[in-house]
Amino acid sequence: MSPSPSPGRASGSVVPWLGAVAVLQCVHLAAVATSLQDAHRLSLVGDVAGWTVGLLAVLGTLAAALSFAPGDYLRRVWGLLTVGAGLSLLSTALRSYWMHAVPDVPFVASPLLPVRMVVVVLANVSTTFALVMLARTYQRSGLQPPSSPRATLLWAVAAVSALVVGGPALVTAMGHLGKDFASTCTAVIGLASTLADMTTILLVAPILRVAYMLRGGRLAWVWWAMGVSGAVWLFYDAREWLGMVLPGNPTETVELLRTLRTSGLAMLGLAGWLQRSALAVTQRESRAGAAVSLS
Repeated sequence: MSPSPSPGRASGSVVPWLGAVAVLQCVHLAAVATSLQDAHRLSLVGDVAGWTVGLLAVLGTLAAALSFAPGDYLRRVWGLLTVGAGLSLLSTALRSYWMHAVPDVPFVASPLLPVRMVVVVLANVSTTFALVMLARTYQRSGLQPPSSPRATLLWAVAAVSALVVGGPALVTAMGHLGKDFASTCTAVIGLASTLADMTTILLVAPILRVAYMLRGGRLAWVWWAMGVSGAVWLFYDAREWLGMVLPGNPTETVELLRTLRTSGLAMLGLAGWLQRSALAVTQRESRAGAAVSLS
């Protein structure tokens, strides 16, 4: 897994995809900013965005999973990420169905709430386990980065960030357990999401270290995309207290920061497509090399 001999072509091919993610994020942000005074329109914007990036995440991770042979370690990793993305899309579908079928009743009063709770818990378990497996990939492939003060600092920053972002959310969610059925379901959803995101933030450190080691190669962009996706969730999870410290209306700021979910899921899908592309290029080069050696 040495760096690609053609880093220029690898970098150039990624730019349009990164631009597409940026456009998606800007469109979602602009749509929310112009819908803040209209609750129904704001819900519709969130619904459309959820379906769009949810589908992108599923298609991207599925493409990566299918590019590996059955039984391959990375096929299991990307397969779990596909399951997580699929369950996340199912969670969006449940909320979307209720919003359109019973628009006058909030989802917390829906009989679908416990179903969504189970779906969200399973989605977070699948995705977290997949990221743990992905972070261990460098050990299995002999790419274990050497220990250094910079690496230790990166780990420390990630750990502190996870605690700062996730700690208050965990305390708040635990405080709602047992109040009533709806509050308990919502609290379980919050606990599962927060614990998974805290783990993701911790895993950003090893993922970014591998991306740095592979800089210049095609596979580096897969790791960078995964690392950026994890880092985005850091700000997404911190939206509540960021809304209190940033200028402007806290409620509106939280809604604007909520759009970061678009980048988080879109970058996950992009990582999958980049993995598929990198593997396809490697396979073509291997076949070309074999043909030359036989001629």
